[in-house]
Amino acid sequence: MKLDALDIAIAGAGIGGLSPAALLARGGARVTIYDQMSAPQPVGSGFVLQPTGAAVLSRMGLLDQVEARGARISRMHGRLSGNGRTVLDVGYRPGAYGIAIQRVALFDLLLDAAVKAGVGFETSSRVTGIDAGSAPRLVLEGGGRSAAADLVVDAMGANSPIDTRVATELGYGALWATVPWPTKGVFRPDELEQRYRRASQMAGVLPVGTARDGAPAMATFFWSLRNQDHAAWKSAGRDAWLEAVRAFWPEAETLAAAAEPVHARYRHLTRNPIAGRNTVKIGDAWHATSPQLGQGANMALLDAASLCSALCREATIGDAIGRHLKQRQMHIRFYQLLSRVLTPFYQSDSRVLPLSRDIFIGPATKLPLVRSLITTLVTGELLDPVGRIELDRLQPVTALDTDDRSALA
Repeated sequence: MKLDALDIAIAGAGIGGLSPAALLARGGARVTIYDQMSAPQPVGSGFVLQPTGAAVLSRMGLLDQVEARGARISRMHGRLSGNGRTVLDVGYRPGAYGIAIQRVALFDLLLDAAVKAGVGFETSSRVTGIDAGSAPRLVLEGGGRSAAADLVVDAMGANSPIDTRVATELGYGALWATVPWPTKGVFRPDELEQRYRRASQMAGVLPVGTARDGAPAMATFFWSLRNQDHAAWKSAGRDAWLEAVRAFWPEAETLAAAAEPVHARYRHLTRNPIAGRNTVKIGDAWHATSPQLGQGANMALLDAASLCSALCREATIGDAIGRHLKQRQMHIRFYQLLSRVLTPFYQSDSRVLPLSRDIFIGPATKLPLVRSLITTLVTGELLDPVGRIELDRLQPVTALDTDDRSALA
């Protein structure tokens, strides 16, 4: 169908909302994003863009800018805290790499792309539900309604109110902070490093590049924590935490000392992606999980590209949604299951699972065939998700023509 015939309403101005908005508006659709914030802004810290997400950004004409701000990652390396023994060692296939980036950096690039493409924004508009029908509307807090749309997209994440099913909160969360990258020390600028003690304690250091041109290089430091222990952690105070970091991973103490950590909670769910006629969920609103496989942002980008390519290919919105689900469901189901199975090996109170991890997973990653399989799993490329969404249906973009932020006014 022709995108320029469509009016589209998107709930949520995160990565999952901005990416389809930019793609659809660039194809001629009239797109409006509704968001509860007074101005669009990112939530979260750094993460790794895998080759799957990078393929979508390349098609959007943003990959060069993403690479300029991010840090190339060639290895993910996990050791035991006590003896330093390697229990996870994953690289990339020849010529491939991840791009670690601050969420604010990718957010700014996607926001700029959306504005340049002509996306409209309705800020301070908290979405509470859907007014279903052939021309659905978003229900706003206070009883207001959005304009009628041909298609509504729910990109409000795991806490989306457009569903009666409550997401299962995982027992473990994490403290996250973005801190200056240490120019001197033991940390490698191309490596995600992690330390483990059983499955009840994990910490990591990820180089994440710069937030914007000319800004200093930064790192993301994360420290796992039972959600029920967060209040006790706050009561114990900063000095007690720094002492715990020093005992667990001495080299990371300087990063913790510079941190202003934020407590993140994680949820696992797979909702029905259809929220009503001509209404579809993408990203964490459809499929949320723990960050152990690092697929959240990459999955959201794949969802966005899949929906857009399906709309370009099919004659009706209903058929396009059907094709989109067919393109994405197998990949999503597999990684949801994989995350549910693997998370307890890295974040749980189990003593048996981390022991088997330490005995088998580390040595197995040194075997060529196993190493290749694990690499494909971790990078999200198993089941060829990029090929399935037919990215070639989306016109490649090298530059946008306008630079008008008046849509945010």
